Amino acid sequence: MRHVHERLQQDGLLQRLLAFAERQGLRLFVVGGTVRDVCLGRASLDFDVAMAGDVMAVSRAFAREVSGAYVPLDPAHGEARVVYRKQGSIDFARFKGDDLTQDLRRRDFTINALACPLTTFLTTSTPELIDPCGGWDDLQACIVRMPSPQSFEDDPLRMLRAFRLAASFDFTIDDLTLERMKPTVLRLADVAAERIHTEVLKLFSTPHSAPYVATMGQLGLLDAVLPEVAATHGITQNRYHHVDVFEHSLLTYQSTEAVINALASYFQPISDAVAAYVRAGEHLALLKWAALLHDIGKPAARRVDRRGRVSFPGHAGGGALLWKEAGHRLKLSAARADYIQTLIAHHLRPRHLLTLASQGRLTLRVMHRLFRDLDEEVLGLFVLAVADALASRGPRTPSNRPLALGRLCARVWEAYQTRIRPVLVGPRLLTGDDLQTVCGLEPGPRFKTLLESIELAHVEGHIRTRAEALRLVEHLLGASMR
Repeated sequence: MRHVHERLQQDGLLQRLLAFAERQGLRLFVVGGTVRDVCLGRASLDFDVAMAGDVMAVSRAFAREVSGAYVPLDPAHGEARVVYRKQGSIDFARFKGDDLTQDLRRRDFTINALACPLTTFLTTSTPELIDPCGGWDDLQACIVRMPSPQSFEDDPLRMLRAFRLAASFDFTIDDLTLERMKPTVLRLADVAAERIHTEVLKLFSTPHSAPYVATMGQLGLLDAVLPEVAATHGITQNRYHHVDVFEHSLLTYQSTEAVINALASYFQPISDAVAAYVRAGEHLALLKWAALLHDIGKPAARRVDRRGRVSFPGHAGGGALLWKEAGHRLKLSAARADYIQTLIAHHLRPRHLLTLASQGRLTLRVMHRLFRDLDEEVLGLFVLAVADALASRGPRTPSNRPLALGRLCARVWEAYQTRIRPVLVGPRLLTGDDLQTVCGLEPGPRFKTLLESIELAHVEGHIRTRAEALRLVEHLLGASMR
């Protein structure tokens, strides 16, 4: 904590805020997550400050003082933000209640119900801690606890935030806090979809969230957020599985985290490439989201034949359509929703490729089509496939399937890097303009077919030059006219 506090004392933005407050005769308090993080030895560039009085006027004046950007967040409740270049931001908020103590008691969790006067926060090595709810003790005990029995009634989203905070810090949620969630679960329907998906993404972005997600499942929180998951309870499966669809989905989520945290065990010699892929953007969180939802199409697709054998024909495509509706309901961005939908729609494909490989029929043509459809999302698809295999422990599932899928991923990735990608990203042997100007063709549906045939022949090594591509077009056109 001490080294973090020393860094904060050197923070130019906070020092300017202190000087500004002293000149204006303001009493400002550093509050909430800022104090919590300092107590945990974590530095931050973003700070929360609470005060009495006209927050909007004070924050606007401070923004002018530092030539920062003034952002009115919620003028009705006295909330504003000042953003200072790339050096951080300060959120200003008016006390919720008559004074600071009431404000802290109304916060979401005790570990966030901490405050410190700005003056001592920056000028002493042992800042004065204002702690009416026992947050310091809970920080030491690594516990997430609600400060008031009304906490979840005041804002049902706090139930999701409890799990996100616990997963972020590897804390335990207090038993009474968990118990108080049960009668409030259905109130999540009243929460804005954007707030819900933001908390879920933050939770899924943590590296060890599976136990917390499992507890959410036990409490019914997953069902409330994702009714598509609720429909999978009790859906029994075939001999490739040992649990119902709901439990399998939770196991796949858990396995996805386990695989991501041990990539070298499954994806040698391309584990570095897979790790870079997982770290990029929001892949970590979105992969887990897809893992949890990959089988939501099974309840509607379930069939039982006359011999009692269970199957789920078309469940991947059906699940993708269900997710399209769910993603819209949750107001995810198109990019996020499309990514998850793609993984759900294609999640069986690596298993089919494994069958082709075992039969000696995994050709460049097949792999080219795979990367044309999915590009580098193939890596995410194989992470999901390995996790799905690990979560499928029925007597019909080969025990070596997870490792076999990892080896297959390395094989198709090597083909992509050496044979397919150079063609996809390199200059085209022929373009659509060439088909018009050189070959005299009118634009139409066959353009796409011809260009894809040229690209595939290039990948397979049958052609390498523009002249060879033109001869191939002549051959294809001649064949189509015979």
